[in-house]
Amino acid sequence: MASFKFKSSGVKATDRAIAEDKITKKKRDIGIITPLSNNQDRQIFDMHDDPINQVKDNLKNLILTNAGERLGLYGFGADLSSLLFELSSNPGVQEEMTDRIKTAVQRYMAGIEIKEISEVELDKGEKQQINEKGMARVRLRIEYDIPSARITNQALEVTLQAGG
Repeated sequence: MASFKFKSSGVKATDRAIAEDKITKKKRDIGIITPLSNNQDRQIFDMHDDPINQVKDNLKNLILTNAGERLGLYGFGADLSSLLFELSSNPGVQEEMTDRIKTAVQRYMAGIEIKEISEVELDKGEKQQINEKGMARVRLRIEYDIPSARITNQALEVTLQAGG
């Protein structure tokens, strides 16, 4: 029967002499930053290494995506572009936008808790320019929490516009 010597099996964690200043933790990449940009240093695209920024980027993409735009997920998105044309004629558009955003977030990003969705006021100069150009434009401010990650008081501003 062969015998095994434990002297060659390694060293104890307490026997290691590691200098504290030489230990650096590399942040792990989580996801691709959108819009895409080229990073010459280490990879093809710039990457998020902070979960808060990654969730914000994913939420922005969910809100700005319309039904049918995402390959393989036909229903993905809040589908808000169709509502932009009804801004001036229908007073209930703000409530419909809020409902669509909350439904999309509940379906695709269930870990996010929407606190408030509000329309950011544009100054009168901007409103006159928008009407003259025939453009429908809305800036939404979305305040949210991520309870499972203990992240609170986050906000995202998104500008939606469509020609008319």
